[in-house]
Amino acid sequence: MIESPTKRRSSRSFKATLIGGVALLGVAAIVLSGCSNTPAAAPTKTLNLKLGTILPQTGSLATLGPPAIEATNLAVADINAAKKGIKLSIIQKDSGDTSTNIATQSVTSLLASGVTAIIGAESSSTSLTVIDQISKAGVVEFSPANTSPAFSTYPDNHFYWRTAPSDVLQGRVLGQKVLKDGATNVAVIYQNDSYGTGLDTNVTKAITAGGGTVTQNIAFDVSATNFTSEINTALASKPDALVVISFDQIKTIAQELATTGFDFSKFYGSDGNYGVIDPSYTNADIAGAQFTNPGVNVKGAFKTRLDAQTSKDGAKALTAYSYAPESYDAVVLLSLAALQGKKVDGTTLKDNLQAVSEGGTVCTTFSACADLIASGKNIDYNGLSGPVTFAANGDPQQAYVSIYKYAKGNTNSFESAFFGDLTK
Repeated sequence: MIESPTKRRSSRSFKATLIGGVALLGVAAIVLSGCSNTPAAAPTKTLNLKLGTILPQTGSLATLGPPAIEATNLAVADINAAKKGIKLSIIQKDSGDTSTNIATQSVTSLLASGVTAIIGAESSSTSLTVIDQISKAGVVEFSPANTSPAFSTYPDNHFYWRTAPSDVLQGRVLGQKVLKDGATNVAVIYQNDSYGTGLDTNVTKAITAGGGTVTQNIAFDVSATNFTSEINTALASKPDALVVISFDQIKTIAQELATTGFDFSKFYGSDGNYGVIDPSYTNADIAGAQFTNPGVNVKGAFKTRLDAQTSKDGAKALTAYSYAPESYDAVVLLSLAALQGKKVDGTTLKDNLQAVSEGGTVCTTFSACADLIASGKNIDYNGLSGPVTFAANGDPQQAYVSIYKYAKGNTNSFESAFFGDLTK
């Protein structure tokens, strides 16, 4: 069906409010046929929604776990304080990474606890190890950070959803950024898993489509601890830009690059390794390096409240905020889907998630959206991470990708953001 004028106006407004950067693509949302936007009657008693998470507390993505964990805690606190007919509880579990069996153990424990939705994992490869276990249990898996294109067509019976965009979008932005900075001869080093291969494919596609050349696509095993061979092969082609797609392996890669005298102004990274290096890392200074990270720049009131929640939980102060907005929105969307469907089972949640993200009256907070549902109106939740707007396969169709740049001393700051539309 054709995009509604309301949705089109709301997306433009959201974009203008949050982002001062140049739009990557035209902004348009579609309402897919077959989705139901008619909310059920408001619940007559309080619904009890039990959530679980599998977010990285250990492993190669442990740096990115804390902001997502604290964002889910903050969302639960906000929704419970709103007293809008639904009460949440949440159980936080570790996802580990693919070198362990922690994710499976955590999912088993959560399912035994009776959760009806699990938020996570952050690693695409880790999610692929548990997606069948979760979907076959009739429980919704909702990732705030999975970006592998593999999930777009995965046979999960529509129990899998995500607020992070496919790497079709991040790869496009990263490749175009490299070209915009004047590089035409590019080498790519990437980890050999669903995350790395998906990004490598889409970065390469963007660079070649824009007239550049990718001279090397070099894969490494995710368990590797030495990258001398890969680095030597990449630098042998004398690239004017080097793209590295990794997780915390970047610490070793950066150190080995530094020993060659590499100019880090030619270095480009992705969301998996953004924020891993911080001022506490002294083995190399990566001033000039740039990273893409799906989502908006976390600042203002949300950042202040997230820091306060972290302190309240007695957790270590956050040094990165990756996927915090997406995690917060995941909790809100699940809660709104439950309110609209008047039930908290997994089937009700999956059947209402798309409807609460599009085609109705725009609302930007849980409370406002809940009031609209109670009054019998259709809603269109535009969240902290963007307009969301789900496709039937659970993929967000519109999203922001931000770019961060490192300075001397391994500090980094927000540079710009691009708004992408995967319906184009």
